[in-house]
Amino acid sequence: MSVYTISEIVSKPTQRERDRTAVRYGEQSLTFGELEGRAERLAAGLSAAGFQQGDRCCVLMHNRLEWFELFFALARLGGVLVPVNHLLTPHEIKYIVEDSGATWFVAEEQLWERAEGVRELLASDGDAGDLRYVAIGGVRPAGGERFGAIGDTRADTTPYERLLAPAPLAVRPDVGADDLFLLQYTSGTTGFPKGAEHTHSTVMWNAISQRQHFMLDETAVYLCLPALSWVAGFHSLCLETLWSGGTAVVNPTDEPFSAERFCDLVERHGATHVALVPTVMARILALEGIERRDLSSLRVAIAGGAAVPVHLMEEMGERLPGVTVLQVYGMSEFPSLVTLLEPQDVVAKMGSAGKANCVSQVRVVDAEDRDLPAGEVGEILTRSPATMIGYHGLPDATAATLRGGWLHTGDLGHLDGDGYLFISGRSKDLIISGGLNVYPVEVEQVLDRHPAVIESAVVGVPDPSWGEVVKAVVVLDADGSTSEQELHDHLAGQVARYKLPKLWELRVQPPLPRTASGKLQKFKLLDRAGAR
Repeated sequence: MSVYTISEIVSKPTQRERDRTAVRYGEQSLTFGELEGRAERLAAGLSAAGFQQGDRCCVLMHNRLEWFELFFALARLGGVLVPVNHLLTPHEIKYIVEDSGATWFVAEEQLWERAEGVRELLASDGDAGDLRYVAIGGVRPAGGERFGAIGDTRADTTPYERLLAPAPLAVRPDVGADDLFLLQYTSGTTGFPKGAEHTHSTVMWNAISQRQHFMLDETAVYLCLPALSWVAGFHSLCLETLWSGGTAVVNPTDEPFSAERFCDLVERHGATHVALVPTVMARILALEGIERRDLSSLRVAIAGGAAVPVHLMEEMGERLPGVTVLQVYGMSEFPSLVTLLEPQDVVAKMGSAGKANCVSQVRVVDAEDRDLPAGEVGEILTRSPATMIGYHGLPDATAATLRGGWLHTGDLGHLDGDGYLFISGRSKDLIISGGLNVYPVEVEQVLDRHPAVIESAVVGVPDPSWGEVVKAVVVLDADGSTSEQELHDHLAGQVARYKLPKLWELRVQPPLPRTASGKLQKFKLLDRAGAR
């Protein structure tokens, strides 16, 4: 493994397969040969522009072909990829830029306004630093001409296509499997995102397990619905499909999900694999006339992101009988597939997240990390060669999370006598709304900065469409005149839209329920909200 790194994955298909399609997006496509060639040229261009081995590169873009080119180019250079969720605000993105130590920032035309917002925030703090920007598409930098029409008018910004050098890398950096490659940011209980550090090796071990369990080979056509910046986008089936010599068909993320378009893409490309969060699965099954659509090419559907209701699993089996539905449980710290529930176990193990995958181990322990007997609820631990090596810049959080050589997930659950995992709660108060993670403290900290707010608590409330929706319970000052709309507007510019509360409870009295030591008792709010 010491000499086999991510950059070799795109070279894995044989010479006979170099003309096979690797990636499709809309009317555009790249063969394996074209993808490898453009990634090599991009690596050469970045190197000539000053990119150094170990440099961090933030990437802000919707799903598009350039995502794949940049992924493999950075792998060749020994760079570190820092995916940025396209739903975040400039304030949230600025934190990731600063925390990661990024010196490069790649953004596309539709999201360039946010890149400019980050630039302005950094400048206002006197911390613009040496951040270099790369612009994809015909973006117009503030005060400058449109790229592609006249050219680069800023010294710190370069058009993407200009970096595609005519020749490959003259000198290829010495990149090892244990070198850092990915900082995948995931929200934490402190309210600030944490960068999960992944090496070439951990990323590849994560992919290896999926190749086996998801029945991937050169005939696979994976329809990628999530954003490639998410673990569920690139690291659940997408990279694995390419490694197997199959084709990744990428769904656009710059417009709302459409069940009709999903069916169109399956029919057009003969998609064999897909990953679905429960809300998307429900929308597909609710599509009028779905029985008349030719979805016969589908072989495997991966269900995750939240607990999948049994009735949805059963309905998928009834309405799409040729599809094997696999329920999975995973995390940004990896593996993205910790456990999976095989379809034959759905009825017998109703409500289970399944058994540990081929390269993972799972334990359930008490507060002293002692194994609990079957049926007793405790914290879920996992160990795998795919697990992150730590949290970037957070040695204490790393030591606590990886103590004893096991990843402490913060999730609660139990194992039955057959080794099947059942998840019963989330000790980190995580809310999963439409398959997206919302950590309440992120919203609470912004709410509490409003001058009229005394204190606040954010909880998840069950919802038939989204799984959970965000509810904010806010205690106001004695005036009590502040409205929901005012608080909504206060949040809107500082947290992503999917984190905004859909339900509100505003009051002057009583205060939030707390213990004698002052610890917030959220379970009392959950009981009243019908969330328990």
